[in-house]
Amino acid sequence: MPKNEAASPLRAALYIRVSTEEQALRGYSLEAQHEALTSYAKSHHMLIVDYYRDEGKSARKPYRTRPECMRMLSDVEAGKIDLILFIKLDRWFRNVGDYYEVQKILDAHGVHWQATQEDYETVTSSGQFKVNIMLSVAQNEADRTGERISAVLDSKIRHGTVPCGKIPFGYRINQEKRLEVVPEHAAIILDAFEHYRSTVSVRATAAYIRKTYGQNWDNVRCRRNLCQTLYIGHYESNGRVNPNFCPPIVPRDLFDDVQKLLSNNTKANPTGRVFLFTSLLICAECGHRLAGIRNGQYCYYRCPQHYGRGTCIHKKQIREKAVEAWLFSFLGDELEKQRLEWEIKEAKRKQAAASIDRAAIRRKLTRLKELYVAEMIDLDEYRRDYELYTAQLDERPAVSTREERPNFEAVEAILAKGFRSIYDSFEPEEKRTLWRSAIKEIHIDKDLQITRIVFL
Repeated sequence: MPKNEAASPLRAALYIRVSTEEQALRGYSLEAQHEALTSYAKSHHMLIVDYYRDEGKSARKPYRTRPECMRMLSDVEAGKIDLILFIKLDRWFRNVGDYYEVQKILDAHGVHWQATQEDYETVTSSGQFKVNIMLSVAQNEADRTGERISAVLDSKIRHGTVPCGKIPFGYRINQEKRLEVVPEHAAIILDAFEHYRSTVSVRATAAYIRKTYGQNWDNVRCRRNLCQTLYIGHYESNGRVNPNFCPPIVPRDLFDDVQKLLSNNTKANPTGRVFLFTSLLICAECGHRLAGIRNGQYCYYRCPQHYGRGTCIHKKQIREKAVEAWLFSFLGDELEKQRLEWEIKEAKRKQAAASIDRAAIRRKLTRLKELYVAEMIDLDEYRRDYELYTAQLDERPAVSTREERPNFEAVEAILAKGFRSIYDSFEPEEKRTLWRSAIKEIHIDKDLQITRIVFL
């Protein structure tokens, strides 16, 4: 029996849990459980310690994900509780493993529990055996239900039917339960992607959409929309994938460009200042991106691993104007150097591939001669195949380029005659977009020397 029942009223913790609206329809709502447990505790002259209400929490999930259950266990360990009340066993657990883990805690502190609307208890061995059976049944029921739901969702996604949840801005659900494009909203989405690609600023894009279209977009919603794969027709969630789930709104190349810019982890500056090389500058010592700071009217970049954690030897700061000047002075030399290296490397690869092909043809010619000498083929067959193989030897086999060629043309555009004067007339956002269109990384060492440039 629970401790000191005769001497003083039992201190009861009233545990309430509901996970779905369907349970509310079956009489399991939070309010219904609250009233039933309160009435039970009072009629049995118990002292109510507290109400522990887990709303929207499944008993099939690990109990550690239920904050109120964890709070109640803390009170158990603090010696505040003698008995835990809940209306039915499935309000407590549907996971046998978790049940026994929690039961160890209760046993260690002499705490029992009672299902007020079912005949379950943990005092006797027969009662514990009965609980074990019913929990196994409940867990199996939950597993089977989950499998059925999973099969339904798989079918919906495979056939392009909307499963549930919020519909992204720009779409609506038609009579066939599929997504269709809302033209006027799709135009806003497309403009948002274009604006972000040109400004590389989530903050500026959100402000632009608010001002231009009156849509109440904050920075979080703007970024979420820019990452929404449904805008290219691609659905992916919980392992379910359908690349042709719905009609696309955004062209794939535009979407990919935006994802690359977002992946650079460019952070909007709260002051609205634009750093031209944020996410492009790489510390050559530790490999982390340099962070932009402003000192008066000048912009600098420094390694956060040195200033924030002291784990990098790169302690110097480089001025933005110095990077800009270096690029205009030496970018042409770097372009020619990398282009020459790439062409030499590609020529060697093609030559090696061609040599391998020619060697294979020569082996075929040798084998052809052996077949003719052994009288396994006649003279006409020998001449026909001989002419075919020798013609192939004279050809240069086309070899596909395995390594993607850098976009040298984008760099050439920056170096074009008279471009510098045009560049100086650009807004900071336009300058940043320009550099991002041609350069992926700029590596700077501890002596503020640019050691490597990676072109897109």
